[in-house]
Amino acid sequence: MLDILDESGRPTGEVAPKSEAHRLGLWHRCFHCWICGSDQGGSYLLLQRRAPTKETWPGYLDVSAAGHLAAGEETLDGLREVEEELGLRVEPERLVPLGTRRVEQEILGGRDREFHEVFLLFDDTPPEDLRLQKEEVGAVFRLYLDDVEVLYEAGAAPAREYAEGGTSATRIHLTEFVPQDEDYLERVAGAARRLLSGGRPVPVF
Repeated sequence: MLDILDESGRPTGEVAPKSEAHRLGLWHRCFHCWICGSDQGGSYLLLQRRAPTKETWPGYLDVSAAGHLAAGEETLDGLREVEEELGLRVEPERLVPLGTRRVEQEILGGRDREFHEVFLLFDDTPPEDLRLQKEEVGAVFRLYLDDVEVLYEAGAAPAREYAEGGTSATRIHLTEFVPQDEDYLERVAGAARRLLSGGRPVPVF
């Protein structure tokens, strides 16, 4: 069950099942957590490939960890998604808020209208040490920040994939991402650069 919002993001006092919210295009809240880190190759963002069994956008590339906020939950309750999907337990004070995105998109059998509460997290746990929830996450990818611009300019960029079967070098394509604002990934990458260089990112949404 989800809390239903109006088009300005204010609670209406109504609740509805997620399936109904998607079918009817009712506004609701989601939690997005982008994870950045550094290794010998440089600074990177962590992406996930959604499991092939997901109801929406199966197999697409997406934010490091994300999920719907259930009725009655506070924004930071969304941290359970990071633990469930990636096996990382994160203290709320480690999150850097990047703002709220208002998103509308057509989905199979309905329309998805969401307010995304977006956060950035520095965590340099090696991707191969993450515990992926197979029902939600098919694989994770390390995308170096220097390759984000390449991804937008060329439509593809090198990345490293980590999945149950092991790790391998690969290329990811812009067309593989869940449809988002054109500059969503770029904005998050810019915030990650500021954080990793010792600055404090300001909200970018």
